Amino acid sequence: MTRIIHVLLAAAILAAPACDGDTPRARRVLLVGWDGATFDLIDPLVDEGMLPHLAALMESGRTATLESTRIPISSAAWPTISTGRSPGEHGVYSFFAPEAGSYDARLVSAMDVDAPPLWRILSARGRRVNVWGVPITYPPEPVDGTLVGGMLSPFEGDYAWPEGLAERLRGAGFIPDLGIWRQDQLADMATVEAQLAIKERELLDLARRTDWSFSMFTFKSLDVLCHRPTLRLDGPEIRWLLVRLDEILGRLVEAAGEDTVVMVISDHGFARYETVLDLHRWLLDVGHSVPRSDAVLGEGASGNLAERRSAERAARLGQLDLGRSAAWAGACEGPFGSIRLNVAGRDPLGLVALDEIDARVDAITRDLFALELPDGERVVRAVHRGDQLYPGPHAGWTSGAAVPDLIVELREDVQCVAGGFGRALSRRAPFPDHALDGIFVMGGAGVAQEDLRGRLTLLDIAPMVLHTLDEAVPSGLSGRAQPGFHRRNVPVRRIEDTKDESLVPTETAFDGRERAATGADVTSRVQGLGYGR
Repeated sequence: MTRIIHVLLAAAILAAPACDGDTPRARRVLLVGWDGATFDLIDPLVDEGMLPHLAALMESGRTATLESTRIPISSAAWPTISTGRSPGEHGVYSFFAPEAGSYDARLVSAMDVDAPPLWRILSARGRRVNVWGVPITYPPEPVDGTLVGGMLSPFEGDYAWPEGLAERLRGAGFIPDLGIWRQDQLADMATVEAQLAIKERELLDLARRTDWSFSMFTFKSLDVLCHRPTLRLDGPEIRWLLVRLDEILGRLVEAAGEDTVVMVISDHGFARYETVLDLHRWLLDVGHSVPRSDAVLGEGASGNLAERRSAERAARLGQLDLGRSAAWAGACEGPFGSIRLNVAGRDPLGLVALDEIDARVDAITRDLFALELPDGERVVRAVHRGDQLYPGPHAGWTSGAAVPDLIVELREDVQCVAGGFGRALSRRAPFPDHALDGIFVMGGAGVAQEDLRGRLTLLDIAPMVLHTLDEAVPSGLSGRAQPGFHRRNVPVRRIEDTKDESLVPTETAFDGRERAATGADVTSRVQGLGYGR
């Protein structure tokens, strides 16, 4: 019976208006984001018949493992998805952006994304768009259509376009960032369902309209629940939520119509880790970081998650004698961590001269590769130089570069953190955190069916959306547009970045708006270091 249901749903998806003979042609794209979704969770539910709408897309179209950014973190991943450019090009890597000439950092916002996202490109090309819940979209930029900010949007802020929409949504009880980043709240299951009900109603209203070409709707609730150490990733709460998201997906697909290509994606996956490497503690142990005996740790972390992460970062750096430390630990997530060198001429108390960088990188790499588990297995898989992994204007030895100097890739079953407590390498009860591989599912009008699961990267999504809409793909987008995913299989049209007037710079899109005027400012200030802060 489950198989029959899948076949019938797949047949309905394929029954699109004909064009170019018998091959349907997509008039629009519906991109649905399930933040944190992984096939490890989804495949068993599909096999049980619990996700019929996603299964129908899989049956009629294709699937792929979607490789996230290194590190797999929402702040880097979603701008990479929406712009088709890497963190070295778009300028956002972690949730905090380093301030030039300082050890301080501030919470990122949409104004830090230094590349045009899909909705800006398509709006400039005369296409109407709907964007809802995508992380790092606050403050909202004016678009031809609707934009409701996602993660990092302050609840009381003007987080939606057009003007007045945020106030109406507040009146309906909507929370733009379901989590604890901008407000200290507990997202229990009742809150999750209440927010899904509001969002479902609003999104269906947008999807039923006939005037849009591109809709991108992201659901953050799965990531929020998966982060809870008390919940099993295959437990009843996560199963319930995935079933609920599938129900909403089915209604959105129906509302969008038969001439729509549907993509369901996640920015990263999830896994549970029993072994953990504390990169901050390790740097102290091997001497690349040097402790400061009179460190001022402040009053500890308090407030919402943005304020707590800010305080924790400042306290971690405050433990170091930065005049004697060659490096310090930065953002970590899942089996990935990052390291910044303390570079002379770039950092206020820089210790590593430019001509000593290679030797220091070699020393840190050598020490990392010497890390072993009790069974003798190596902990570290790779050490990437940030400017080589993600080249661009926001990487390298320039002041305020967003991409860290080194990106550490561990075994896939070892979590990387930067906490400074306990031993550098330890075991504990299984703890949930991000994993590299997310999901990609594509079905709908004219999609060529393929049973074999492929592999894509986040950089592929933006060119695929543009090509699906018969739009030219900017030459600076390095991802693959995948024309073979469509039965029409027409060649990809390219346009030089310098000739593409739809690549509106971020400063122009926000009309020179001051970042401080967004109300998003949370700054991590490292106190008492005597370098002018």
